[in-house]
Amino acid sequence: MNGDLYREQLLDHYHNPENFGVLEDPDIDITQENATCGDTIHLTAKLDDEGRISKVMFEGHGCVVSTASASMFTTEVLGKTPAEIEAMQLPDIQQMLGGVTLSMGRVKCAMLPLEAMKKGLQKLAKSA
Repeated sequence: MNGDLYREQLLDHYHNPENFGVLEDPDIDITQENATCGDTIHLTAKLDDEGRISKVMFEGHGCVVSTASASMFTTEVLGKTPAEIEAMQLPDIQQMLGGVTLSMGRVKCAMLPLEAMKKGLQKLAKSA
């Protein structure tokens, strides 16, 4: 039963993603692709005066797992610092997705938004 509930949640985020779109004048603007399956995410984000994520949006195309993960991730990271995001790993993403166990093929799909955000933050730090 729980598995069905989580699948429903993933499908809801896939069909009705939160924070879908592009921010104007973002601090972070990065596109990341999962070469394994072709999923692509374009992530834009703004940081507040304290360096925390204040707004984040995404667009792109991908499977249910990558789109749902991006939708949930954009809500999950609001208010987080770059250090907090840098510390995030697969267990954090799996918990965010409702504790689902992902097949090896789907791990990269679920991790795509986190990887994009980490690269975007690194790029921002280098340009500062």
